[in-house]
Amino acid sequence: MEATTKKVAATEQSNDYEFSAVPQDKRKSYFSLTIVWTGYVFVITSMMIGGGLAAGLNFLDIILVTILGNVFLGVIATLVSIISSKHGLSFALITKYSFGTNGSRIASFFVPAVNLGWYIIQAATYGHFLALIFGFGDVGEAICMVLSAIAMGIFAFCGMRAITILGYVSIPAIVFLSLATAIRAGQIAGGWEGIMAFVPSAPITIGAGVTAVIGTWILSASTCIADIMRYARSTKEAVASALTGLLLGNSLMVICGAVAAIAVNDSDLTNVLLTMGLLIPSIILMTTNIFTTNAANLYSNSLNFSNSFHMERKKMIVIILVIAAALTLFKPYKIDFLFSFLDTLGNVVPPLPGILIADYFIVKKQVFPSLETYEFRKWNPAAFLTWAVALALSFVLPGLPAIISLVSSIILFPIFELLFHRKKA
Repeated sequence: MEATTKKVAATEQSNDYEFSAVPQDKRKSYFSLTIVWTGYVFVITSMMIGGGLAAGLNFLDIILVTILGNVFLGVIATLVSIISSKHGLSFALITKYSFGTNGSRIASFFVPAVNLGWYIIQAATYGHFLALIFGFGDVGEAICMVLSAIAMGIFAFCGMRAITILGYVSIPAIVFLSLATAIRAGQIAGGWEGIMAFVPSAPITIGAGVTAVIGTWILSASTCIADIMRYARSTKEAVASALTGLLLGNSLMVICGAVAAIAVNDSDLTNVLLTMGLLIPSIILMTTNIFTTNAANLYSNSLNFSNSFHMERKKMIVIILVIAAALTLFKPYKIDFLFSFLDTLGNVVPPLPGILIADYFIVKKQVFPSLETYEFRKWNPAAFLTWAVALALSFVLPGLPAIISLVSSIILFPIFELLFHRKKA
């Protein structure tokens, strides 16, 4: 009991609330939330996805898949934001209600483990970018990637306040430079007519394009967003902030990346920026873009891992940074690796938010018992069975796997929960 009291006291002192709800008097405004969330969404990887889409789709189809993908993400983000903002709970704490105390360790371990892949990809991309600019060889590139992974962790180590300040500084530069890059690319491509006349070299289907866009942010829109929106003063402000970041921010990044790739006929964004002669702007864009996202990414990871291992958040960050720095040496910035990673995310992750959404809105009727007094189950087999069956259905049923697995999990969880509850009774 004494150890628990000390842990809660330490958490409250650090204002990170790893193991408790965010108090109402610590909540933040729509503007502050949007700065953090949009800074998270404004990531160079989204521009890389735009470049990858340009290799397989014409410009109008790119716009279509971007809209469809972000609308899908927006629906999930809205529902998760309502849950987290209403109760002030992080994603890790929400999973306790659906998966049980021991089960939530697996769910909250899976998410940051996959999210760590994002962190590593972006840190490696930034290190690779610096190495190209300054003409470093393989050893120099390796050093740049390792130092990038470590440097981006400083803001996450300092907490939400540091991430917010970083967002205030970075977002105006990101918006300006992203638009400037797209405008410059349009000029190189021969204006609007040149962009519209573009023919992709390796055509892909609309479904594959939508899946790639969904895969870009499915993990964050369904899990990490809870760690930000739990600070919202109201559900209305949380939903507005979530949709601003996805429908405006992420769409802007994808389309700007696509236009830039079309202009120089290259899907590697690093090569695109350097080919366009935008040396200084590209350094600023890459730095602000990746740092804002990876700082929030690592912050969310530390909260989830803290739940899994019952370790203080800052200690957890140090361990994560050592692992991330080492894994950047495998050069995960390559576009083929990235698309394979996104395809996997687009299939595996959607059942997880589907379970949380079904549990809260259907099973528990939008009411969570008190975190401090509720007697949680240790395991909930209904949740894990739902995850497995929904994932399997995404591979056998026709249509978009992400939508199939999400909808399936929302339908199946209440059924399995009822069956297991009756069996137990």
